[in-house]
Amino acid sequence: MIFMTEKTIFGLYEEIVKIRHLLEMTVKDNLQKELEKILTTKERKAVWALSDGGVDTKTIADKIGISQRAVQKTLEDLENADFIVVVKRGYPKRKFDYVPPEWKLKKEKKVEESEQRTGDS
Repeated sequence: MIFMTEKTIFGLYEEIVKIRHLLEMTVKDNLQKELEKILTTKERKAVWALSDGGVDTKTIADKIGISQRAVQKTLEDLENADFIVVVKRGYPKRKFDYVPPEWKLKKEKKVEESEQRTGDS
C-alpha cells in the first residue's frame, strides 16, 4: 500500500490546478469556437453559463426568461456534443468550467461585483 501525507496530497492538488489553468489558457479559444457552433444566441450562452450542476432546468429558464423546453433543447444539443453531463436529473453540469465573461447574465455580474466589493472591505 502507498500512503500519502496531507502535504503530498496538497502538493499534487496544487500541481493539478496549475496544469488545469495552463490547459484552459491554451484551449479556451478553440473551446469557445466549438461551443459557439451550438450556442448561437445570448440565451443559449446563458444556459451554458448557468449549467453548473447546482441549478435545475426550470430555474435556468426562469433566470433567462425562456421556456424550459428551450433550455432542455439547448442542453440536449450540448449533451450530444459531449459538453455537459446530467448527474442528477434536470441538473446539467458543464464538463469544462469555462464561461467567457460576456456570456454571463448581467444580474449575475452585478452580484459577483457586489460580493467582491464586500469581500474587499
